[in-house]
Amino acid sequence: MKKFAFLSVALLLVACGGDSAPGAGAPGKGAAGKGGSGGKGGRPAREIAVEGYIAEAHESGKTFSAMATLEPLNSVQLTAATSGRLMNLYAKDGASVQKGALLAKIDDSELRAQLKQAESNQQLAQQKFDRTKTLHEKDGATQADMEAAEASLKSAEASVELIKAQIAKTEVRAPFAGKLGFVNVSVGAWLTTGTSIATLSEVKKLKAKFALPQRYATTLKVGDAVDVKDEERNMAKSGKVKALEASLSESSRTRQVLVEIDNANGELLAGSYAKVNVTMQVGAAKSIPVPAEAFTLDKDGAYVFVATGGKAKIKHVETGLRTPISVNVTGGLNEGDTVITSGLISLREGTSVRIREIRHNTDYEVE
Repeated sequence: MKKFAFLSVALLLVACGGDSAPGAGAPGKGAAGKGGSGGKGGRPAREIAVEGYIAEAHESGKTFSAMATLEPLNSVQLTAATSGRLMNLYAKDGASVQKGALLAKIDDSELRAQLKQAESNQQLAQQKFDRTKTLHEKDGATQADMEAAEASLKSAEASVELIKAQIAKTEVRAPFAGKLGFVNVSVGAWLTTGTSIATLSEVKKLKAKFALPQRYATTLKVGDAVDVKDEERNMAKSGKVKALEASLSESSRTRQVLVEIDNANGELLAGSYAKVNVTMQVGAAKSIPVPAEAFTLDKDGAYVFVATGGKAKIKHVETGLRTPISVNVTGGLNEGDTVITSGLISLREGTSVRIREIRHNTDYEVE
């Protein structure tokens, strides 16, 4: 009986000792140890797959193109300034005329008769004034007589000037040198005020108006060169900016630009549809166009992430011309830098990155 009790106690001790045996504790310790794969110190760093863009500098001088209609530098509809019968017509269809040239003459015989009468009255008033002045100096006329004579003289002179002005209106003269269109009247026709005689256009110089988008609104100034081309006839000329609208259009957010083109040889035709090419930022330093989505802002300004040695690095940059798809970087970025263009929300300084795709600079060139 005692032997049986001793054997039972021995078996119980063996069973309990198995839970704390040295061999059983080793694996548990290794799983939680510093060097284990599941421990905190052994967790691999998170790597983010991103798209990159290789920074490449571009020379300034990109062009902006727009369509415009060529117009005469000056153009006017020559009309009769008074009513009367057309006595002489000197204007010829399509003729070139000089400034001040007489083109048409309306009958002024009645006015000239009135002028003779007015000049006679003026002469009489002048004589009366001279006599009154002499008498006044000898106390033979009062001051009132002197003032009345002077008033009569001035009235007579005004009548003469008025009739001369009316006679001048019977002449139609060229206000500037140019080329006539078709003549609309014939000798003997009765003209009324406003009757069209012909159109006079200054075509040795042409002008063109076009709209410049808001992002380019300050890139041009008066005197800048602009290329103008009539693509239908393959004729090209160089023009200069003559004026810029003071403000942008509220509806289109564009700025009107007026260009003057020398057309002394008559190569371009007024009324033609032409293409205007504007070179932007001529003479500026090199810049690096970067996709717009690569930029982020903080208190220090704009910055981009650059992939360096498998890590994301922040670079603050200086920017220039902006478009909806790209921004010109003028400082803070080097040629050859790999600019990260995706996954920016997950990036921080030093984040591990893997470039899964490289975008070419031609995809994001500033236009």
